[in-house]
Formats: sequence, C-alpha cells, structure tokens
Amino acid sequence: MRIFTEKMKEVLASVLPVTLFVVVLHLSVTPLTGMQIGQFLLGAFLVLAGLSIFLVGVDLGATPIGRHSGRVLVNTGKLPLLLAGGLLLGFLISVAEPDLQILATQVQQLTGASITKWQMVIVVSIGVGLLVMVGFWRIIRQVRLRYVIWVTYALILVLAILNKPIFHDFAFDASGATTGAITTPFILALAAGVAQITASRREDARDQFGIVGLASAGAILAVLAQGALQKSFNPSPPSGSGWQAPAFFFEPFKQATGTAFLDSLLSIAPLVLIFFLLHITLLTLRRREITRIYIGMFFCYLGVVIFMVGVMGGFMPAGHLIGTELVMKNKPFLTVIAGFFLGMATVIAEPAVHVLTLSVEEETDGVIPRKVVLAFLAAGVAFSVALAVIRIYIEGLELWHILLPGYTLIMIMSYFTPDLFLGIAFDAGGVASGPMTATFILAFTQGIAAGVPQADLLLDGFGVVALVAMAPLITLQILGLISVWRGKKQRRRDITAKEVADAATEKEEDHHAEQ
Repeated sequence: MRIFTEKMKEVLASVLPVTLFVVVLHLSVTPLTGMQIGQFLLGAFLVLAGLSIFLVGVDLGATPIGRHSGRVLVNTGKLPLLLAGGLLLGFLISVAEPDLQILATQVQQLTGASITKWQMVIVVSIGVGLLVMVGFWRIIRQVRLRYVIWVTYALILVLAILNKPIFHDFAFDASGATTGAITTPFILALAAGVAQITASRREDARDQFGIVGLASAGAILAVLAQGALQKSFNPSPPSGSGWQAPAFFFEPFKQATGTAFLDSLLSIAPLVLIFFLLHITLLTLRRREITRIYIGMFFCYLGVVIFMVGVMGGFMPAGHLIGTELVMKNKPFLTVIAGFFLGMATVIAEPAVHVLTLSVEEETDGVIPRKVVLAFLAAGVAFSVALAVIRIYIEGLELWHILLPGYTLIMIMSYFTPDLFLGIAFDAGGVASGPMTATFILAFTQGIAAGVPQADLLLDGFGVVALVAMAPLITLQILGLISVWRGKKQRRRDITAKEVADAATEKEEDHHAEQ
C-alpha cells in the first residue's frame, strides 16, 4: 500500500494538469456535453488507477526481472549469449509497453488496418531488441556512444529517403512511444548489470546512459525498414474525424474492455514466461522474492488493462474533441497557444522527468541545477507541441521538413557534447514522451488535423510524439555545452588566480631577498 500510494501521487501529478486543462477549456472555450465530460473524467480516473497499479508492478516485477536477467547474462561470460539475451529481452519488454500499444492501435484505426496493431508492435519491438543488443556490445567493447549514434542515424537517413512521408510519422512517433513506463526502467536495469563488466576497468556513469536512446533509434530503423520493403501501401483512413458518438455512457469503455484483456495478456505473458524459465534453471532466489515478482507482473497486467480501458474509453476521445472544437473557433493562434501550454504542463508533471533532472544535477555535482534542466525541457517540449500544431495548419509542411534540420543540428552538437550529457539527452527523449504524450496530446493533434480542411488526418495526425522526443536531444545537449563552457571558464579563473598567487609569492620573495 505504501508503494501504491507513492505511485498514485506520482501519476496524479502527471494526470491532474491535463485534467485541469480539459476542465478549464470545457468551462471557457470548448464546452463539451455532459456525457463527454463525464466520460473524460471517468477515463482520467481509470488512467490514474491503472497507471498507478502498473507502476507498482514495474517496481515489484519488471525491474527485478531486468536486474536478475542482466546478472544472469553477465555471469555467462559469453558475448554471443549476452547479445542474444539483449535482443530477446529488448523485444519482449517493448511488446509489453503500454504507450506502444496505444500508438499501434491508432495506426491500425487510421490506416484502415493496412498496418495492423500487432504488426506495428512486433516490427518496433524487433528494432528495439536489435539496438539493445548493439547497446550491450557498445558497453562491453567500450565504444563511444557518439560513434554508434552517428552510424545509426546515417542508416535512418538513408532509409528515410526511401520511404513515403507517412512512414516518417509512424517511425519517429514509435521511437518516443516505445521507451515508456516499463521499457525505460527495465532497459536501464539491464544496462546497469552489463556496465558492471567494465566497472573494474573504469567506474564511469557514461556507460549506464544512452541505451534507452539507442532503443528509440531501433524503433525508427525497424519501421523505416518495413516502409522501404512494403512497396504497396494504400491506407484507407476512416471518413470524418475517426471518432463516433457513443449510444450510451459506458459503451466506449465496454468496447475497450475485451480487447484490453486479451492484448494485455499477450503483451505481458512472454516476459513472465522468460522469468519462469530463468528461475527454474539459472536463478536461485528465495520463495518470497519469486512470489513478489509474480505478484508484480500480475499488477502490470491488471494496470495495463485498466489504463487501456480508461484511455480508449474516455481520455483520448476528449482530447480529440477538444482539438476539433478549437479549430472550429477559427483562431489558429488560440489552438497553437493551447498546444504550447499543454506541452509545458505535461512535461513538468511527468514523474520520470523529475527523476532525470535529479540525475543530471547529481552527475554534474550541482553545476547544472535540476530547475534549470526542467526549464529547458519544459520550453523544448512546449515549443515542439506548438510546432506540431503549426505543421497541421501549414499545407505542404511535412514532418521531415522539421526532423531533418533538427537531427542534423543534433548530430553536429553531439560532436562537441560531453559523453555523459549525450547519453542523458538521448535517454531523455523517451522520458519526455511519456503516457500523456502518447495518449492525450496525440489525440489532441489528431482532432486538430480532423478539423483543419486542408490537413490530412493520417499524414498530419501523427508526428507530435516524434517532435516531443526530439526536443530533449537539443535542450540537454545545450546544457552539456553550457557545462563545458562553464568548466573551461572556471579553469581559466583557477589558472589566473594561481598565476596571481604565484606572482605575489615571487614578489614577496624578491622583497625578502633585497632586505
């Protein structure tokens, strides 16, 4: 109960700002019907309860599985087994990610099942597994993160040229959605275990950062590879807004329940099976700890079910409706401002962001305060959501027109950014694009795309997760460069002070010699 209370407080801090945002808009600019606002509030409550239960399960079950699995892989002492384990575990944990499930559901609905939900989930998870494996190899071989990133994004650029613009949206949105509430702590736990191999040579925090960023890049690579191979792609998006008014209050929740039970079971069960095989063959754990892990995985399952029902039943439909209603006011500036403040409120309230900012403050010995990090992140995400809204209004402005210069800047900055900040920056992309981005903000921009006459619901409705995931790559590298500049400035001061002190000492010695 203590853990559940703590998690509920964290999730409440994340869900409450979005809920208040909707209520304020409902009372002022975009009034919803009584049924619609009631469904949203019920959806918000289910999201709060489901995500809280799920995060308890992550702490009790998923993260310990990641830690024990990492230890088993390290103890084998065989690089091929370690890499194969990284591939398998990266794949399985990505399949279980709720944010990816939500995004894949949206892709299936808006492409008329030209890309099915499980097709998207499996393709993305393969990419995540492959790049987790590459991340393990990088740690073992002590290869600098920037070199791996340069090669990876060079491949992404080549594949992007061979793809239709719609696959750019799917790929870069998947990169943010796949590194969410379960994937991030699990992969970090794995990386911490693998990094112990190199600790005897040099204890360095740099090895424990960057693997989440590589997992995100794996999602991009996999979806772009699918797009390059899938020559015939003729999606048939739904007519109208894509959301139908329910006949009665509980109808959308009822429709979402059956799918949520089955899909959540299919996503969580493989990870439980892997742990079962490990603990009966290689792991020697106390009965109490084994029971605790299984209870944790049950909480993961139950939490995902409740979360999915809340999201699909009331949370996302409200975001979609509000986006459409704002467009109907025929005041684009108001819609952009709403997107700006929604992005800011979301990232400031995201619990994982606060964990990240604390890590940066600790790793830099307070040189970069967490408040400064949070301010940079909030500004970056706020502008990225506003930019996503602007892109919908401007006909002909495609996602790659923004991503290409953005990632070109990121690659240039990575040459000068310290390794520690580079790893943190690429990990932060997944942290910033958390559950609220993958659910409410995604639905919000799709509602705007449905309301703008010249916009394409399929092409313009996606892309916001990609822009939110890109923002920290820029802002935290800027902080890294500031850290370098401040360090050089401090060293110059120290040298100057030493020179002054030496000159004073020499002068005093000369004076004594004359006497």
